Amino acid sequence: MQYVKDITQTVREQERIRNQYKDLLLKHYRTPGPDALVVGHCNVTKSRILDILDYTGSDLMETFSDDRECFFMGLSSLVTDEKERKTFRETFLNEPSLKAFERGDLERKLECFVRLPKDQRGRYVQFNMNMVAAPDSGDITGILTVTDITERKISDLILRQLSVTGCDFVVDVDLTADRYKLLSCSENAFCVPPHRGRHSEWTAYMLRSRVVPRDREQYKNGLEPEKMMSRLQKDGPYTFAFCISDDKGDIRTKNMTVSAVDLRLGRVCLSRSDITDSIREQQGLLHMIAYTFELAAFINLSSRSLTLYTRESVLDNLQPHYVENYDRTILKFVEHHGTSEHKEEARTQFRIETMTERLREKPNGYDFLFSYEGDNGERFKQINVLWGDVNHRTLCLVRADVTEMLTAERQAKKRLEHALASAEEANKAKSDFLSAMSHDIRTPMNAIMGMTTLASAYLGDDERVAGYLDKIEVSSRHLLSLINDILDMSKIERAQITLNLSKVSIPKLLDQLSVMILSQAEEAGLTLSIRAEGVNHEDFYGDPLRINQILINLLSNAVKFTNKGGMVELLAEEVETEGSAGRVSYHFTVRDTGIGMPEEFVSKIFEPFSRSGNAAHIEGTGLGLSITKGLIDLMGGKISVESWINEGSVFRVELEFDRAQAENSSYIKNAEPSFSLSSGKRAFSGCCFLVAEDNAINAEILCELLGLCGAETVLMTDGAKAVKAFQDTEPETYDAILMDIQMPKMNGYDAARAIRGMEREDAEEIPIIAMTANAFNEDVQNAFQAGMNAHIAKPIDLNVLMNTLQKVLDESGKELETSGEQKRRK
Repeated sequence: MQYVKDITQTVREQERIRNQYKDLLLKHYRTPGPDALVVGHCNVTKSRILDILDYTGSDLMETFSDDRECFFMGLSSLVTDEKERKTFRETFLNEPSLKAFERGDLERKLECFVRLPKDQRGRYVQFNMNMVAAPDSGDITGILTVTDITERKISDLILRQLSVTGCDFVVDVDLTADRYKLLSCSENAFCVPPHRGRHSEWTAYMLRSRVVPRDREQYKNGLEPEKMMSRLQKDGPYTFAFCISDDKGDIRTKNMTVSAVDLRLGRVCLSRSDITDSIREQQGLLHMIAYTFELAAFINLSSRSLTLYTRESVLDNLQPHYVENYDRTILKFVEHHGTSEHKEEARTQFRIETMTERLREKPNGYDFLFSYEGDNGERFKQINVLWGDVNHRTLCLVRADVTEMLTAERQAKKRLEHALASAEEANKAKSDFLSAMSHDIRTPMNAIMGMTTLASAYLGDDERVAGYLDKIEVSSRHLLSLINDILDMSKIERAQITLNLSKVSIPKLLDQLSVMILSQAEEAGLTLSIRAEGVNHEDFYGDPLRINQILINLLSNAVKFTNKGGMVELLAEEVETEGSAGRVSYHFTVRDTGIGMPEEFVSKIFEPFSRSGNAAHIEGTGLGLSITKGLIDLMGGKISVESWINEGSVFRVELEFDRAQAENSSYIKNAEPSFSLSSGKRAFSGCCFLVAEDNAINAEILCELLGLCGAETVLMTDGAKAVKAFQDTEPETYDAILMDIQMPKMNGYDAARAIRGMEREDAEEIPIIAMTANAFNEDVQNAFQAGMNAHIAKPIDLNVLMNTLQKVLDESGKELETSGEQKRRK
């Protein structure tokens, strides 16, 4: 007994994991950020660098090798500090990385100072490597990003210094007795009070003589005894800043911190510190980054007060805003500006306790988004949170507007989703096309192979074999039409089709269409009507081959999709052309009573590979109407369609051409004779052709066809032999050369050039005809440039072969022999 295990779910899970892995790598390379220096990924298990994007211009991979251990050792050599270099190696080399992965430590991160080969000044960088197991091999993949953090690091270092100031003096104040006592002072401090005195008198002196006018109100309120007691009892210690002028007229900035000693006795402590240098550094920093932020705030953790800088206040050198109670102020701000669905989250994010807790986890800082309701609608603000000083007594918050950036990201995401949907749709269309082509190509191939087998089995029954051969010919032509459709579509998409203008007659055009379509219509049991109405100008200059192709496609479709007993009609009409002298416009209407098409399919009927669901049982590539539309566009025309389920369809084509002038013969082609195998026998009696063909089957077919027409052939299997055969014979030995293109040793183009370059009387005149499966327009041009007279595309069509030979022989002035006597050959 055999047991079968369903592994579908396992396969799907593996595919899901594989897609997640690919998406992870794709996202990593797509969004490296503007400060990325190196982006890449590597196989840690096998110590290989898989891919590196190096934005440093230092050719790191060429310098340090694609071996991962060597590469990371090379990176460590860029770290200037010995301790940091050791830490780097203990973090990122293969062995510590693999051990970290085993214990579940999947992210390796390190900040250090490096000096790149082409950057002698050096910079701060952050190395970040995330590790993940590859879904198929299980090898550990390291996803590496090296980011320049110099600006952030420098800003961090400067901002930490803003709250670190020297103390001018510390005094003990007895508010009840209006007395103070100087406890300590700095030797270099300016404007220090006497060792003892009255608090009110010193305050009055400072307001009168030293404090700058704009800060006097704040200074007075900060040191007024009743307000001091009230604020200390209510909020605890507080700090305020003010500016004073020294004896030289310079302005110094001071911080006054007021704290309670024993409020029951009215005793408080005042400590004044000079923050001038810090403020100047801060102002310089803020001026430098003012164009990248909206607000910068500093929270004093001991007093829970807030000092707020706006971009305008920095650029205009204005005093910052001071807020005594951060908690109460931020709650009001969130309530007023936060969007309703995010208010609760914002309250949590802005809490001092939340920020300090997260900074303990991420001491280098972090950021979060705040949804802001402004005058112009919803905006998105990015809040960066970091420590404001090395002692972690101050928090720094920086706010920037990222609405446009988020909008751009969302738009990019939508574009990517649309591109993905388009790619999936295109992939499905191609899959459907390949499926249809597989069926449609195999159908005639099956007939060809089957009928060939049957013909071989009944070799003695001539009538039956002839029937099989007829069916093989029909199937072969059908297979060739499928291939031609694909090639035509390719040429239209690459704009390689050119129009060959000649004189066209509407009556003759309709007669030819009637001859070609009538048998199909009669075989399908349909009534066919082809007629013209109101045609005053019967002749025009156009491309008869392409016009025929357009109308045959439409008529063949009408016949194909109309049931027995139905009707197919083609009406040709001339319409007036305004403002175009010498031009004539025709409308061609193809109408049928067939199965019709649903409305949703009509809108995409001209797209490549499109086929209606109710026509799935009917053979075809789905390219015919796309080719038709491409040809009409090439001619500057229009096509429209109407259709009704089970009632039929109507296609209307509008084309405009130059009217034919009787005296102008430059467009007119000579009529070409039509040959058949029966009428063409002995047509080239007395001729000898040199055939260059390396494929044995193709050579046999060609020689036999020419033999049936009375010609002799000399076969050579490559271009070099053909050149030698021509060179070794007397002039006029061969009447023409039939030259394959793709051959060993020497191709057909080179062989033709070699023959044309010979110094003998017939080298320039002998007709050379290219025979090749390369059937595009550039192949025809290449043949003519090589000195050939004509081009015949494989598979060989007998009528085309005979007409082409007749034409080139006539042009060369050779007379075909009418008797059975052959030319004498050497």
